Amino acid sequence: MNKKIIITLIFTFSICILFAQKKEINSIKENELKAHIEFIAGDYMQGRDFGTEIPGLEITAEYLKSECLKMGLKTSFQNYSQPLELVSIKIDKENSYLELKNKKGESTFKSSEIFSFAGNIQNDTISGKIVFAGYGFHNQETGYNDFEGLELKDKIVLVMTRNREMAIDKTKKETNTNLEMSKLGRLFLSGAKAVIFIPDPVNSDHSWIEMAKEYIAQGSWKLKNIQGNSFIGGNIILGNQEIANEILKTEGKTLAEIQEEINNSGKPNSFEIEDTNVKILLSKTSETVNAENIIGFVEGSDEKLKNECIVITAHYDHVGVNSKGEINNGADDNASGTAAMLEIAEAYSLMKKKPRRSIVFAWVTAEEKGLLGSEYYTIHPVFPIEKTVTNINLDMVGRVAETEKSDFPNQEKSLAGFNGVHVISGKQSSELIQMSKDICAELDLIPFDDLSNSFISGSDHFNFYKKGIPVIAFTTGLHEDYHFPGDDVEKINFKKVKRIADLTFLVSYKIANQKNRIVVDNPRNN
Repeated sequence: MNKKIIITLIFTFSICILFAQKKEINSIKENELKAHIEFIAGDYMQGRDFGTEIPGLEITAEYLKSECLKMGLKTSFQNYSQPLELVSIKIDKENSYLELKNKKGESTFKSSEIFSFAGNIQNDTISGKIVFAGYGFHNQETGYNDFEGLELKDKIVLVMTRNREMAIDKTKKETNTNLEMSKLGRLFLSGAKAVIFIPDPVNSDHSWIEMAKEYIAQGSWKLKNIQGNSFIGGNIILGNQEIANEILKTEGKTLAEIQEEINNSGKPNSFEIEDTNVKILLSKTSETVNAENIIGFVEGSDEKLKNECIVITAHYDHVGVNSKGEINNGADDNASGTAAMLEIAEAYSLMKKKPRRSIVFAWVTAEEKGLLGSEYYTIHPVFPIEKTVTNINLDMVGRVAETEKSDFPNQEKSLAGFNGVHVISGKQSSELIQMSKDICAELDLIPFDDLSNSFISGSDHFNFYKKGIPVIAFTTGLHEDYHFPGDDVEKINFKKVKRIADLTFLVSYKIANQKNRIVVDNPRNN
């Protein structure tokens, strides 16, 4: 065949593919996204959590099933429902306490005003010596180190929230979750039995502690009959000023006085509490909870390649009603991703010529309980896990910052502008990363990878990553309404949701339709 004719045919075929893609993208509509999000994130859904007075989580699941049926998606389950059982473990606060004893074994103080993540199902009794470790912070740039000279192994460690730099800057009142989590990593790796967090005295904003208490009230969750998947590891206790001052009483100083000394001198003041032992009893209750993932798929058109799949995920649960009775509607987290997936699935269902590989749509549950729905899916996949080419995850894709940023030094406030998108990957495939960059360029989107290292474990893509599957996640970033009642529909930018849905469709279509699987040139070492 003439070379010019071959080139012409290839060009014509490419134009046809692009036209088909454009046609399907046009079926992803802002008004339909808006309708989905308004329904899923309405007050009557009560924050889509387990055990609410109105079963909003279950209603959302039924809504997703009806949409799958309407689109004609295939499924391996009855009515698109993949059932799973969870175990909810909560602290019985009335029968839990912290007790201080002197060297004679006499009780000197006892308080039930402690809050703790439940961890595993067994009751916990933690006892031992106490170490005060200041802020529990090591600044490698300045050399400041609260841990210097301390032996933490088998100790119970008392620390303040934040750090000295934040405490002496009167304009800073928020507590950084990533900072506190990094402290836990250091402490538990050093062999600490438990960590007692106390709000640092100069900070009058206790919103971080209150948010942590809301999490604690939800309990710890795990998949039933599957080991090793509890949400929080280690013993993490939230205490108050009274408890801290009682622990420090033998030193003759209050926590506020010690903090002032640290802040003024710029030097750590850490020490073991002499002549005092602590006993912490955590009594627990547990129950089995039924849950479900909603799974549908579009079968591929190639007789061989249709046995491989791309899995697109978004979690449809959220965190429910807080202790004040306020509803956390979760419009961005994650009604936005849930709705975007509905529109992407519809776009695929309308295609006369399906892509070569199959596309699985998994609306997963219990992400907020520790990524449990997606974990269950990776154990019981629709297509064998080795046939899963990649996972694309959508989580919080609906908000827009007023101005575009070039870097995000504070990950807690990493909201991108209208043209920005965070692309989180496990970096297993340079081909996948380049593909997403190329398609972002076609859509005039600016990809940021600032969150890849810290957020790889932050949503449902992590369970696929652990299985060695190349992953990529799209998000518009975190904001001040994350897990708060302010995450409402009126703050969603529906044009932005459509842009992320378009991006997801194009990336998944290209992966599904190319002849060869994407190359994994940097496999994860398990």
